[in-house]
Amino acid sequence: MVILIALLTPIAVYAWNDCPYGTVDDPFPGQCPRYLDTNQNNICDHSESPSSASLNNTSTTGPSNDGSASDFTDIKGANSIPPENYNLISLITTTIILYLITYLLYLEELLNRSFYYHIWKYVLMVSFLATGITGLLLTIFINYGIFSSWNLTIDFWHAEFAIVMAVSTFLHLHLYWKQIKKVFKV
Repeated sequence: MVILIALLTPIAVYAWNDCPYGTVDDPFPGQCPRYLDTNQNNICDHSESPSSASLNNTSTTGPSNDGSASDFTDIKGANSIPPENYNLISLITTTIILYLITYLLYLEELLNRSFYYHIWKYVLMVSFLATGITGLLLTIFINYGIFSSWNLTIDFWHAEFAIVMAVSTFLHLHLYWKQIKKVFKV
């Protein structure tokens, strides 16, 4: 599957020689959390080739003729990476609200105990498997230097499932609180 993904996605096309995911002419708002548009053309600077104007203007793209350090204004901000936008608060809130709804249905005896427990066992199991699989894929991509547009998507979903897994782990502790107390009782 990894080989299929690697073959079907564009492999590292280094526009400006610094797009780590191989995207080309990534339009606004951009797939990448590293989206940067210093020249205001609504295309990520990391994914586009230098314009002819910037190639001819040596004061902004390369060393000057007198040997002094140049300004590099177009790519000065390339190292500043904006934080990724994960849905931390919304995922935590949604998971807890869904848990409370199912808990209230369980207390009102509209859900039987085994079905209620199975729901949250499966939420924990699916989020754990998804986090593990996406983490494994990311490890393979990083270790073998596979740069594709899938890296960011997999990274995003890895974090999203990890958030759900962390919350459902605490909810799982709530479900099995009596058993946990017995285990740690001295």
